[in-house]
Amino acid sequence: MSINVERRDFLKGAAALGATAAVAGLMGCASTPKDDQAPQQDGETQSGTQATPDVVKDCDVVVCGTGISGLAAIVQAAELGARVIALEAAPQAGGNGLGVEGSFANGSPLQKEQGINFDFETLIAQEMAATQYRVDARLWRDLYDNSGANIEWLISNGVEFSGEVNDYGTGAGIVSMHWYKDGSAGVGYVPPMVAKAQELGVEFMYSTKAEHPVMDGAKVVGVTAKTADGEIVQVNAKAVILATGGFGADLEMLRRIGYNPDNIWYYGSEQNDGGGLRIGLEAGARDFSWNAADNAHAYIRALPHEGPVHMPNCGMAMAGCMIWINQDAERFVREDCGVVNFCQANPPRWNQKEWYFVFDTDIYHTVCGMFGVDQAEGDKILADSVATNEGNCLYMADTIEGLAEPFGLDGAALAKQIADYNSYCETGVDSQWCKDAPWLVPCATGPFYIAKPETLFLMTIGAGGTDRNGQAVTEALEPIEGLYAVGVDGCMLYRNVYTIDAPGSCSGNAINMGRTAAKHACSTL
Repeated sequence: MSINVERRDFLKGAAALGATAAVAGLMGCASTPKDDQAPQQDGETQSGTQATPDVVKDCDVVVCGTGISGLAAIVQAAELGARVIALEAAPQAGGNGLGVEGSFANGSPLQKEQGINFDFETLIAQEMAATQYRVDARLWRDLYDNSGANIEWLISNGVEFSGEVNDYGTGAGIVSMHWYKDGSAGVGYVPPMVAKAQELGVEFMYSTKAEHPVMDGAKVVGVTAKTADGEIVQVNAKAVILATGGFGADLEMLRRIGYNPDNIWYYGSEQNDGGGLRIGLEAGARDFSWNAADNAHAYIRALPHEGPVHMPNCGMAMAGCMIWINQDAERFVREDCGVVNFCQANPPRWNQKEWYFVFDTDIYHTVCGMFGVDQAEGDKILADSVATNEGNCLYMADTIEGLAEPFGLDGAALAKQIADYNSYCETGVDSQWCKDAPWLVPCATGPFYIAKPETLFLMTIGAGGTDRNGQAVTEALEPIEGLYAVGVDGCMLYRNVYTIDAPGSCSGNAINMGRTAAKHACSTL
């Protein structure tokens, strides 16, 4: 059986928000700081802890993080005449943005040149329906209205695009993906934006991690940070912009959005440890992390996994022809739920105690064909993977019943479930879960395989609550003076699932909110 899926985000899917993304950990979100991380003189946390800094600096705007949103905020604020200090926990700029392929826009110079346009009605109808109307639609309106000018602004500041603009293969009618040079913001975006910031006199402090807000009553008037050498730095500022990259590496924190931390392969950087959320919570910001979306997909440890898009491993996670069963040897959802958006395939398994792939040679060959893996090479990969079986998660058997033993499943129940599934394939009608007929590939040709996948986790999207200006807000939705959260530290376009029907919207929003926050902050200087 042949399935032709021309979908670039299947081939590059997990890298859509950064295959080399830097994400990190937030242990429990406690608002009380550790003794060795207390804020410094002239400022104090809500708990009242004080300490003396080794270095004190003053500026107008301090930006914590130098990824897509952080750099947009840095350059925008500096252009408006602000004295800017940029704090970066890593030894270099880029953060989550290094692996970003492109960004969303409407009405950009590139789209105008190529006669590309899409209407707001199509965008907002899809996005609001996907989030059950739980998002503030004005955020999408702002992104749609501002994004074309944002691309023009980036180009004027030296950012390089490939010239390609497409719908990322979604077929959803939103032709918004502006590809960076070489398909990487690490090439086309980060270097020129850093160069522009340096030209404008921005002071970059690398290997310096922002840790606590400096408070004057309810107002944020700076941050304290720690260098790699353990030196405490206090940066006094009229505005603090958090752009630290989310909380994806805190595996315990991921429980609140549905994931089992014992079943996670985190593919990110240790620097993005949820510090922005921690700072925001300490300053009294609303905790939006329970609603955070993510960029993640399943992977099989036994198969080659040098990177998040390694084939056929990544393809098996996203191919609708796979069969998913739970601890009761029962299918629990239509397996093509992630065909349009691979992130959408994650929530169904949050409700299952265990989750497995079942497939045969025909299904496996279909996956190989979809993702450009030579069949003979694919067979060798599978045979070698079964033999070595890293993680004890991939097994082969001559019968369906035989697949049940390695994981203690009910063999008879599994055999019946697969027999029922094969009958759906014969009729072309999945009467159990209504999977579309093109994805109904029978599991009838031995040998048979079962795998227990883990979750390859790239990043979280959304952490602290914000308003349209990018200002952090309290639980009562009142803005916190002097504090902003942008990028994935403040993205509120989604609820639990990153909707990639509008390709590049996360990074496009990061640019837009970075600029918006900087403009608002500078208007108050």
